[in-house]
Amino acid sequence: MVIIVIWFYDRAFGYRGHSVDTDSCIISQFDRIVDLSTDEVGLLEALERDPRSHAEGKTLWETGAPVREFHTLMRGWACSMCLLPGGERQVLEVFLPGQIMGLRELGFDRTQSALVALTEIEACPFPRASLVTLFKQSARLAELLFLLQTREQSMLTERIISVGRRPAAERLAHFVLEIKSRLGTTDLIFEFPLRQELIGDALGLSSVHVSRTLSQLREDRLMCVSGGRVEILDLDGLIHFCGFNRAYLQPLINWSGDNSPPDRQDIPA
Repeated sequence: MVIIVIWFYDRAFGYRGHSVDTDSCIISQFDRIVDLSTDEVGLLEALERDPRSHAEGKTLWETGAPVREFHTLMRGWACSMCLLPGGERQVLEVFLPGQIMGLRELGFDRTQSALVALTEIEACPFPRASLVTLFKQSARLAELLFLLQTREQSMLTERIISVGRRPAAERLAHFVLEIKSRLGTTDLIFEFPLRQELIGDALGLSSVHVSRTLSQLREDRLMCVSGGRVEILDLDGLIHFCGFNRAYLQPLINWSGDNSPPDRQDIPA
């Protein structure tokens, strides 16, 4: 068994730890949100049987492929992206360890975007059909999957705001702070293995503009990116500069208002 240390939100960029004794990436994902019953653990274990490794740059599925399975990301970074007829790319989602990849495709016969490994990754595939069993046997797990998707939608909405209205420097700063928050780290230096071209594809900027903007943020002593890592030089200043507020990353767990005791209040990754 692997002891996974998991972090929960305390206050702005403050976290408290919780340890789960598990080798299951899906179970660790859900245990970050609620205390799972034995039956719920069994349902989640049935969704992952075969962890697989994929090289950096590997496309796990292309746009328009039949929707047959989803993946939980155990290690590494991945993204979903759309390829336009002229060869341009738009990155839609950046996936971090612990996330379930592909749930946005659940209601479609064919995938609406490609899934690509940004680094070497390890992912657990599970078949689409298995979700039917889960939905029938556990209303609570079905509810949590729905909440995970509302959070994904909230992040996409925030990205639209950034691309449509935020200046380049604020756009990039906001994106970095979102990643930091999702990683659950209090460190001011953290992993950020995204090339400038891909950052541009996520934020609607050219790679030249990304390079120029990173130089500006470094010269302003706010943050710098180098060697696949971010160093935040002035956290309060960076938050104030781009107006970052992580409320959009925190959907209400006890949203039904049934007066039951609230579960843990943070959604991971």
